[in-house]
Amino acid sequence: MINRILLTGVSFALAMFVAAADVSAQTDEEFEKIYPFIGNWDGQVGSPNEQDRGNCGGRLGDYGEKILNCSMPVDLLPLNARAEAWLKYMDARQSPSMADCQQIPFPAVLGEGSEIMAYPGRLEIRISSNPWFLYRTVWMNGTGPKPMPGQFFQHGISRGHFDGNDLIIVSDHFTFDPDGIDDHLHMASSTRKKITERYTKIDDDNLRLTITLEDPTFLTRPFKYAFTWARIPRGGLQPGWVTCDPEVSRAEVEYGYPGTKYQEPGEQPK
Repeated sequence: MINRILLTGVSFALAMFVAAADVSAQTDEEFEKIYPFIGNWDGQVGSPNEQDRGNCGGRLGDYGEKILNCSMPVDLLPLNARAEAWLKYMDARQSPSMADCQQIPFPAVLGEGSEIMAYPGRLEIRISSNPWFLYRTVWMNGTGPKPMPGQFFQHGISRGHFDGNDLIIVSDHFTFDPDGIDDHLHMASSTRKKITERYTKIDDDNLRLTITLEDPTFLTRPFKYAFTWARIPRGGLQPGWVTCDPEVSRAEVEYGYPGTKYQEPGEQPK
C-alpha cells in the first residue's frame, strides 16, 4: 500500500512537472507570436483630416447634408431591406453616441488608435475613443468567462487565437445597438452581430487589419474590408475630449443640429 501511494505520488508529481513544462513551452511560443503586436498603433492612416476614411456611399443626413467619416466603405455595405427601412426611420437625435455619450461601438471603433498589451491568457487593448478610453479584454486560447444564455454586452465578448502568425479575434454576444454598424451612418446592429478581426504583420511598424462583419438581421451576407495600423511612439493617442455630459450632449444635438426629422410644426426640438 505504501509503495502504491508513493508510486502514485511520484507519477502525479511527474505529470505536474510535464504539464508545467508544456505550459511554459506554449507560453514562450505564444509570446513570440504576440510580441510583434504589442505597442501603440494609429488606425487613422491615409485619411485626409480624418474625413471620408471610409466613404459613406453618398448617404445624406436628416437635413440633406452629406454624411462624412464613415468607418467602412458604405457604398459596398450589403444592407438588406430591413436595414434600408431602419435608415429611413433613424435620425441623429436617436443616436446614443451623439445624444447620450454612449461609447462608439465595434467595428467602427477599430479605426481609432489602440494600445495592445499582453498578459498570461489575455490581451488588454486600450482604444483612444471619444469621449474616453475604451478598455477591451481579449481572452486567448479558450480562457475567460462564458456568458450565460441570453447575456449580451455593448462591446461583446472577444476571444483570440493565432492562425499561423496572424492574430485572430472573434467577438460576439453583442447587445442591439442603434449605431452598432457605423455611428456616422447611424446603422444599427443586432444581437446576431459577429466580428472577426485578422491582424497581419506587414513589417515591424505596420499591420493590416482585415474585418469580417456578420449580422444576418441587417446584412445580406458577411462583409469584409481592411485598413492598416501604423506603429506610433509610446504613449499613443489621447481622446480628443475626456468627458461627456448626456444632458449637454443631447441639448447640442437638439439645438445645434438643424435636422428635424420628427419635429412637429411649432414644437421645440425633442
